[in-house]
Amino acid sequence: MSSFSPNTLSSMLSAVADIQMTVDAQGGVSGADLNTELSQLLEADKLSTDDWRDLIADRDKETAEAVLKAARSTPGETHKVDLDLYTGPQEECIPVSCWFCSDEVTKATKVVCKDLRSDTSVRQQLINAQRTLEQDYWSNRRLEARYRRMLDMISDGFLVIDDLGGRVLEANKNASVLLGLGENSIVGRAFPFGLSDEASRTIIELQKDSRSVNGIVSSQFNTMDGNTLTACMICLRQSNETRLLLRISPIKHHASELTIPRDAFEHAPDGILVTDNTGVVVTANAAYLKLAGINEEYQAIGRRADRWLGRSNVDLSVILANVDTDSPLQLFSTVLRTESGALLDVELSAAKTQINGQVMIISFIRDISRRIDRQYETEVHLPRSIEQITGRVGRVPLKQLVRESTDVIEALCVEAALKLTKDNRAAASELLGLSRQSLYTKLRRFDIGDSEDEVA
Repeated sequence: MSSFSPNTLSSMLSAVADIQMTVDAQGGVSGADLNTELSQLLEADKLSTDDWRDLIADRDKETAEAVLKAARSTPGETHKVDLDLYTGPQEECIPVSCWFCSDEVTKATKVVCKDLRSDTSVRQQLINAQRTLEQDYWSNRRLEARYRRMLDMISDGFLVIDDLGGRVLEANKNASVLLGLGENSIVGRAFPFGLSDEASRTIIELQKDSRSVNGIVSSQFNTMDGNTLTACMICLRQSNETRLLLRISPIKHHASELTIPRDAFEHAPDGILVTDNTGVVVTANAAYLKLAGINEEYQAIGRRADRWLGRSNVDLSVILANVDTDSPLQLFSTVLRTESGALLDVELSAAKTQINGQVMIISFIRDISRRIDRQYETEVHLPRSIEQITGRVGRVPLKQLVRESTDVIEALCVEAALKLTKDNRAAASELLGLSRQSLYTKLRRFDIGDSEDEVA
């Protein structure tokens, strides 16, 4: 193995090291050497001191002393530590990486230091960049949260579709409701789906047009529920990705456009619901919104009325089938399902009319759930006619209606027998084929005349 001269080793060490110091056995700095850049901040004579610890920052003094002690206990071995050196009383410290090595003969310790200011600058830049990325990340998260909350607040539906795969990337809640797909999530599914063939072709044509037109394209289509929607689409290209932004909204008609007197419409005590001839809500007054538990009018517009009216969609079909321009529907008994899930007994009267060339059905809805019905009275009284029984269809079970119908017919026959016999109980019982005791029982049951037993 070839050896190098001391001068050669010293020259190589000077080229690599930024600071060289020799600490004698008493702890003083007997010699120091600086490179050109550090000589502008430090002077070699300032490094010459009786106590080398004066050059070390206070927080590193204990560490530096421990490393020096370890180097002296193992001569010839190198010990490395990172320290901060003072450049002056009012100056900042210089971060350095130091190597300590003691000589067994002279007991002196050679300290070689490498300036770490460039490394510290790079580390600080990395920390600053990381903080900036974190701030941008949380800023984007807050922006995304606001964006999603705003989309859920509006009545229109919004979808973001991947043009390459055709799948829905993002969608607000109202999008699936307007498309008649319920509350199920449509994210991740290929679009269009759940639509008729004609509506699907309309959406596909919109997609083609949006790719070739630099702007918004729009069209109308019908859902499976019969709702007519307006679709607006625009193609957005970013980097290597292409997104289709689709907005769907119901066709809205405002009460002012329908020439309905606004003051009478809004302040009417009964609920007023205006629909088209398919049952899609066009507008509603404040009384109806309050009755159904709907916060804003836009939440009802564009949806079918059977979302709230009737125990099922059968009731709305009956209403639409029985309303005509010349024969309005009167006092139709049904229920109203509120947004909270409660059921209210209501009476509905409806009429069909032409407004601005459009066929509209105006329904007047009155809450009758607080009325005292005969079946809740303390004394049991049966319906007095078949019309009263048929008027309760949809409000009570069929078995109960059959029992009430039988009782009504029986009571009418007893009354007819008493009328024919001029209230002669014996003749009436014989006419009906009943015993006198059975007749008195039925008189008490149906509360007909004086039902007290005759005194023998």
